[in-house]
Amino acid sequence: MGELDYFLGKVAMQHADKGISRTFVMVPEENRTIIIGFYTLTVCEVKFDQFASDDSKPLPKNHPIPAAKLARLAVARDFRGQHFGTKLLIHAMESFLQAQSVVGMSALFVNAKDDQAACFYRKYGFSPCSDDPLCLYLPTDTIRRAFQ
Repeated sequence: MGELDYFLGKVAMQHADKGISRTFVMVPEENRTIIIGFYTLTVCEVKFDQFASDDSKPLPKNHPIPAAKLARLAVARDFRGQHFGTKLLIHAMESFLQAQSVVGMSALFVNAKDDQAACFYRKYGFSPCSDDPLCLYLPTDTIRRAFQ
């Protein structure tokens, strides 16, 4: 069993039951036993200095800032190159906006696993955090504007 299979089979359900995170799975309508891909959202706290200077101006400096984290996003090997990653990311941003309308959050963060993944997120407007180029974020206002 691979790492992602293990995560989906064991960890995702346990985390959902404990209220730690939520995992959303994409399946084809004609065969719901096949997994195209998935993503996991959770909440997090970030520091003021993780944001670029333009994005940090409206934020408080002296205490943790609420945010969401796209903890995982993966597409099954057989479905790569078919824009399912983009569709999952768009759905994750829509889910973030729904949650953000009820619970304030400043941005959607992601820890890219490598430079190629970071490039994928930057293509959709994510900015690298000041302290780690593989940690990226997209401010709430930017996401909101994308869906207007």
